[in-house]
Amino acid sequence: MTARMNYLRGYTMRLLAALSIFLHSVMFSGILLAQTFTSDPMNADRVRKADGVWDLSIKEGNCNPSDYGDGRGESDCKNGNIQARIFSGKTYNSPNTVSYEFEIFIDEGFVYTETLPYRKRGSIVIAEWGRIRLIKNHMYEMHLTPSRGVTFEGVVCFKPQSYGQWNSVSVIAKWSNADDGILQVKCNDKVIYSQKGPNLVPPGCGTELKPQCKTEYIDLSKAISWKLGPKFYGFGSDYREYGRSSPFLPFPSGGVDVYVRNVKEGKARL
Repeated sequence: MTARMNYLRGYTMRLLAALSIFLHSVMFSGILLAQTFTSDPMNADRVRKADGVWDLSIKEGNCNPSDYGDGRGESDCKNGNIQARIFSGKTYNSPNTVSYEFEIFIDEGFVYTETLPYRKRGSIVIAEWGRIRLIKNHMYEMHLTPSRGVTFEGVVCFKPQSYGQWNSVSVIAKWSNADDGILQVKCNDKVIYSQKGPNLVPPGCGTELKPQCKTEYIDLSKAISWKLGPKFYGFGSDYREYGRSSPFLPFPSGGVDVYVRNVKEGKARL
């Protein structure tokens, strides 16, 4: 009888474990399969993926001259911007819950000095959520900072000591302008950022912390997209008015070499 009870107990535990895995698969069915990502058309060159790894490194002065097409007559080259990003092409409206996951490798030789002190979080963004095709509708950002490492909205995700190795990032967001909104960020399995309540307008929008977000331009009806990879913001197309000879900022001497893998994005359930 004891042997039979032990067998049944073991069988029950295995069944519960299998059920747990099944339920987890259902709960996060939107993110188990890797999405199809592609090179951002605003990149200067088409980025490549080899052996499961995207090379998102950027090069000094290598910008895309294409006009933004929003009537301002601006482009990355005119603004001094350099980028190498990927995206899925998917967008999400409120109140969808979405999961974003990736692993990122920053070359340990990265050294950078910010030359525009009013950019409190630095000039290099490596992940971005927002209504990106709308002017000043950029929402949440991860920065590659001069001394603090990689940050999400100013909170450290991982420090420079973790350069030269793979670091994991996962973001779960229930996009909402109501009290049911959720935004949680984990870096290397540790929660570093947690926000509950309305999240369609990020904290700090309209301040010097977020120069690409202006409350007067926010359109809550538009869908949210995600782009992954470095964008090194230049000074801007008005650089001559400030006595500058170029819209580009000094490029890091050790380069900006960024790699990502296991990139996933999709609807989820809390």
